[in-house]
Amino acid sequence: MFHILNVDDLTTDFLLELWNLASLNKGKRNSKLKNKIITNLFYEPSTRTSSSFFSAMNLSGGSVIPINNVQFSSVSKGESLQDTILTMSTMTDAIVLRHHEEGSALKASEVSEVPIINGGDGKGEHPTQTILDGYTIFNCFSESMSNLRITLVGDLKNGRTVKGLVKLLSRFDNNHFNFVSPKHLKFSDKLPNSSYETSDINSVIKETDVLYVTRVQKERGSIYDYELSEEQLLSLPPNSIVMHPFPRITEIPTSFDKNPRAKYFDQIKYGIWCRQILLEKVLLS
Repeated sequence: MFHILNVDDLTTDFLLELWNLASLNKGKRNSKLKNKIITNLFYEPSTRTSSSFFSAMNLSGGSVIPINNVQFSSVSKGESLQDTILTMSTMTDAIVLRHHEEGSALKASEVSEVPIINGGDGKGEHPTQTILDGYTIFNCFSESMSNLRITLVGDLKNGRTVKGLVKLLSRFDNNHFNFVSPKHLKFSDKLPNSSYETSDINSVIKETDVLYVTRVQKERGSIYDYELSEEQLLSLPPNSIVMHPFPRITEIPTSFDKNPRAKYFDQIKYGIWCRQILLEKVLLS
């Protein structure tokens, strides 16, 4: 049984194959997952992840049981995560789980009779976001993931997408990481060998290939507000890219959206492509 719980579950060869298939398929419809069912089991709000899995599953001919608000399920009556997982395992071929507790996906995998795909577990990881983030970089830099200058901005302490992306890009050669945040929201995991921490984005933005912007996780107790100006973003090198896992609050001005360096809406499209291939791999393995 093939669980997707964190980035460490994804070998580099597996990712490269998935990304190449995503580039080849580009979200085309097929019937590979006809008669297959997944459950979207979301204990936290989601727009893109839940909808992306729904779309990806439908594109391959499968069906989705959407439980996108557990307050309308037996969870509101006190049902445990384990019992909910065991119940849905009898009705479905895989479960996409989003939960507010770090480690919840692992707990679910220990009792589930079907594959668990982690759709985000608290401050832990969000591996399918890492897959699509990696694909965005892979696609924009001519299938190269090395020799990049990556600048990560915002709530680096609580942002699970940052943790996964740093793990992934640390596998490749000669990547340098700039971590930009106030001291109380500094990156909490081990820093990569080639890294630099600062609170001043202006000191690194002009020498950045990938600018990865994140919102402040106020639902996890973070307190901070920031907004990058269009002037700052325009100082990026011409071949750089700007990414954001969304939702966006005020971090990137909408006036920058049409700039060719803005790739955050492409990320959403690529998420469908990648999740479609991932579901086919998980459900047909």
